[in-house]
Amino acid sequence: MARGDETPMTAQAAVMIDPPAVRSVVRVKIAQIDASERLREISEAHAQVIAASMLEHEKAGGRRQLQAVELVQRGDGYRLVYGAHRLRAHQINGWEEIDAEIVTLTDAGLRLREIDENLIRHELTALDRARFLSERKRLYEALNPASKHGGDRRSDQVANMAVWSFSADIAEKTGMSDRTVRRAVALIENLSPAAITRLRDTPLASNQAALEALAKQPHERQLAALDQLFAAENPAPSVNAAFDRLDGKVVKPAAELKVSKLIDQWGRMGAKERGEFLAFLAAADLPKGWTVEKGQ
Repeated sequence: MARGDETPMTAQAAVMIDPPAVRSVVRVKIAQIDASERLREISEAHAQVIAASMLEHEKAGGRRQLQAVELVQRGDGYRLVYGAHRLRAHQINGWEEIDAEIVTLTDAGLRLREIDENLIRHELTALDRARFLSERKRLYEALNPASKHGGDRRSDQVANMAVWSFSADIAEKTGMSDRTVRRAVALIENLSPAAITRLRDTPLASNQAALEALAKQPHERQLAALDQLFAAENPAPSVNAAFDRLDGKVVKPAAELKVSKLIDQWGRMGAKERGEFLAFLAAADLPKGWTVEKGQ
């Protein structure tokens, strides 16, 4: 079919640009796409990188968009399934249309598709991965009512079976281990919603151990600890240090802690290890006025 005489799709702005195959690619007006209520927030920096790459591809004579976004039709417009960063990159470049694959999905199927597409990618933070897995578990149980326990005397056993069933389903799709899935779901179940919101787009969102340390505490202590961690002046250097402050324990400055650890290690060294350490210092770039020399 020639591009100039295609018959419009159901939505007026969708124009066929590739021959029909297993899945057809159409060009859609960006103004018709609803990309709200996403589980994962857009990283503007990441979108800027994609936008620049697309411009380079176009300048080199190639296709500006190497992979179509995925949409589902809703009324006269579309809902975004996945490809939010590519969509934002088009907006950054001032482009009004985007290549898309149109699929047929229920609302639950749309959410599952969004989740699975993100789970198989490796750039998710520990917090985002946990959020996606927790939401997928909720949808899995909604679509598979028999997997959810009924509250009878065997409920614990049935609940464990439900988690196992969900974990097996996820493992098949993403390759994640059962332990990874269980830890992620437990993380979101135990973190307060307010804490999750504050943790997004922070270095702590990628720190699984720190997140789990927070999740072990009551919600009120989680938020109080975040106040210490994100304080404008003298923020706590770690989650454990934040809880120590809340408990009134004396927390040494980070530099003092490093020196204390070094002195402790020196006390544990044997003569040979001390000699090797001193030899290292003798060859090192020491502060002005300091030297280390081997005696006779």
